[in-house]
Amino acid sequence: MIDRKAFLGCAALVGLMLVAAIGRMATLDDWTIPPIRHDGASLPALVLLAFPAASALVAAALYWNGLGMTEEAKARPWHRWGTALSIFYCTGMLLMQSLVIVRSLDLDLPFDLAALARAGGLCLALVALLAINRLPKLPWVERVFALKVGGPLGPVYGPRYLRIQSRAVVVFMIVVIIWSVSVPPAVAERSVVYILLACALLVAWSIVLRFHLSRKWRLEQRDTG
Repeated sequence: MIDRKAFLGCAALVGLMLVAAIGRMATLDDWTIPPIRHDGASLPALVLLAFPAASALVAAALYWNGLGMTEEAKARPWHRWGTALSIFYCTGMLLMQSLVIVRSLDLDLPFDLAALARAGGLCLALVALLAINRLPKLPWVERVFALKVGGPLGPVYGPRYLRIQSRAVVVFMIVVIIWSVSVPPAVAERSVVYILLACALLVAWSIVLRFHLSRKWRLEQRDTG
């Protein structure tokens, strides 16, 4: 749901992250970096590439979804929403990567990098939460890619699908945020794998829900026709 200009802006930020990651990796002796927290084992230097990869994935997904929007009036608020989200997300990921690179330099700094990283991650999560919460307020538009995945939802089940999906994601993110800030950092780090697994299950549920609502819409259209 972003236009070409926003996509190019995200691409520039991803390029900066790639240059920073490759430049730092080229100066390492053993291809490992210390974690952002001072009491953990070393991490593979390839973790620096996770930041541009995640940013590129988000920007590409938003741009791809926006290609299926043909109604200009309805597409405009989606483009504004996607542009703000994608630019902020890519900028936040660039800053998070910068903290990891600074930590890998083993400098004597007067502030706690771990606290900054945790605050930055929380800020990114809160912005994403607010953006997802705004989804039901945007006009429903059938997208070409979504039509191939589950079929049309129509003017009734489309907005309903968007509301159910956004509420489920908001609840999930609130639970993750509360868990992350209420447990010790070591426990929060060990929970990342389970959180990613829960994200995959949430995506699968979303696809199943779309197929279910699309089937209901087709049945209602057939009955009324």
